[in-house]
Amino acid sequence: MRFADDSETVMNWGSRRIPVPYATRWTGERVIDQEVTIRPDGTGVRVLGETAAARDQYGVLWGQVREVRGKGRPDFSSLHPTRQRRALAERLCQVCDGPASHTRDGWLFLLNADEIQDTRDVEGAKNTSPPVCLRCADLATRFCPHLGNPMGIRVRRPRIWGVFGTVYTVTPAGRLEPHHDEYMPYGHPATGWFIASQLVVELRRCTVVDLVAESVIPG
Repeated sequence: MRFADDSETVMNWGSRRIPVPYATRWTGERVIDQEVTIRPDGTGVRVLGETAAARDQYGVLWGQVREVRGKGRPDFSSLHPTRQRRALAERLCQVCDGPASHTRDGWLFLLNADEIQDTRDVEGAKNTSPPVCLRCADLATRFCPHLGNPMGIRVRRPRIWGVFGTVYTVTPAGRLEPHHDEYMPYGHPATGWFIASQLVVELRRCTVVDLVAESVIPG
């Protein structure tokens, strides 16, 4: 494991020196097993041994994952909850952990154009991928297998919307039943029954940009 020549904070992995984004989760960063139970007052869920740090400023409980960046192999399909949340909330580049690119048109986000039927659908879209800086946007467009057909979006108002994770319901027998891969807006009555794994922002005041003109993709 080494660091990229053009950025001291971007990890490279393997003989091909593949850049590994800061927000990427590694296989050695395992989920910390915690027993989920119903709160004594019946208003939601908790985990045994829960501390105040386990919940965010909105009172939502977060799943705990070990943070040992660089241990094991990078899992490019998964984001580490703590690093994803920090990068998205603080507008940091998801690749190098430095400040994300920002202009009068907003912060730079990368999306896969193949997953978008109409560019007008980007406005108001829910997003869990943090923004990028220009230097790392170039790395992402060349190396990220999930981008496919990269599209650049400048977002003036990436508004914190809610969380992504698991919501629990109570069965008639009084047991907790998890429902994975759910989105939940902050302020929803059911947030007490939610365990988050990613922060979600709503993309507002979006502008599609030319990545070549942004000096991200060589012309």
